[in-house]
Amino acid sequence: MTYIRETCGCCDCEKQCGALDIIFVIDSSESIGETNFTLEKNFVVNTVNRLGSMASDPKSLTGTRVGVVQFSHLGTFEAILLNDANINSMSAFKTAVKNLKWIAGGTFTPSAMKFTYDTLIKTSRRAGAKINVVVVTDGRYDPNDNDDSKLRSLCHPGVDVNAIGVGDMFDKIHDSETLRSIVCNATGRITAMKRYTDLMAEDFMERMETVLCPNPIIKCPDLPCKNAPDVAPCVGRPVDLVFLLDGSERLGTENFRYVGEFVQKVADRLGLARSRSDRMRARLALTEFGREYENHVAFPLTHDPVTISNGMRALPYLDSSSSVGPAIFHTIDNVLGRGNTRQTRRHAELSFVFITDGITNSSHLDEAVSAMRGQQVVSTVIATGSDVDQEVLTKLAMEDQDAIFKIQKYTDLVDSRFFDRFLRWVC
Repeated sequence: MTYIRETCGCCDCEKQCGALDIIFVIDSSESIGETNFTLEKNFVVNTVNRLGSMASDPKSLTGTRVGVVQFSHLGTFEAILLNDANINSMSAFKTAVKNLKWIAGGTFTPSAMKFTYDTLIKTSRRAGAKINVVVVTDGRYDPNDNDDSKLRSLCHPGVDVNAIGVGDMFDKIHDSETLRSIVCNATGRITAMKRYTDLMAEDFMERMETVLCPNPIIKCPDLPCKNAPDVAPCVGRPVDLVFLLDGSERLGTENFRYVGEFVQKVADRLGLARSRSDRMRARLALTEFGREYENHVAFPLTHDPVTISNGMRALPYLDSSSSVGPAIFHTIDNVLGRGNTRQTRRHAELSFVFITDGITNSSHLDEAVSAMRGQQVVSTVIATGSDVDQEVLTKLAMEDQDAIFKIQKYTDLVDSRFFDRFLRWVC
């Protein structure tokens, strides 16, 4: 649990892990497969999401810094450095991780361990900071890189190494001997998994949270409110969240009502910005779309719960055909900006959430998706039932299959299991 809000609504508390450097080393070789590599990246982002605020200045002696190494064959290693001045927020880190591309080459694991120590630890280690390294791999490597001393490159005082051994896309189990060397013979720090999807299991995520930040400090404002805490997502970073609702006849009046309840619940649960000038927390907007040029902005980007509630109550169900491309352009022109004035906040993560089955007029869709990329939009899709257009959903999710949330029926939108998973994803 990253952030806490008092239930009386008066104050937000923040989880801090102290002076901590966390490094994820993820296998990007051919045997992993592109889908599993994407799961590795999602695991990294979701884990860091749980660890509280990041150091706003990577050169600071306090706070949490996060780095990533992806490796394949020699000469292809890539790193997000601990002391990268551009990685000063969760939003910046998330973008950097999502931009990592699957290398799909050989596997030089020993050299990757040495690269991690030399590039991320040796050159930027902070006095007094604890270092946690999490290595995700199937454990096998090219025999041309067979050097056990390199495998043990991370075995230094003050460095805790955890290895997650996962079977590859060919269903071969991990190599336990390699993992034992990586974790410096501390076998209790090895976790074995059959599938990469297990990285996203809730119980495992909670365990990783405890391993990486075992003694968090919860800092709260000195306010009189003393009530019991509850979760308040999106408190620690700026997120501008825009819903694009397909209001076509396929939705139906009753399901339209369920969507309204879902959006209202999101507004109630998120840590909304406290003012128009607040550079943290969340703001919401919603566009309902029907046929081409039939677009209705229920409410613009706002932090005001009353504006959101009134906008949802006044929103008519369009009950028409569907054209998502023009809706994207309309949202960019009328929600993200009005005239020459930009409505989004500087450094805020801009997130579009499409609620649609993908059965839509797809004209101009490719151009609209390109426009989203140009605006640096992070996209999520919620689709219901089995009668969907997967190709359209994939385009809307900008080719990220993990960003497509599928549910059986619209009542599932407010089911706690789906709802909590959705909030963790967007925050």
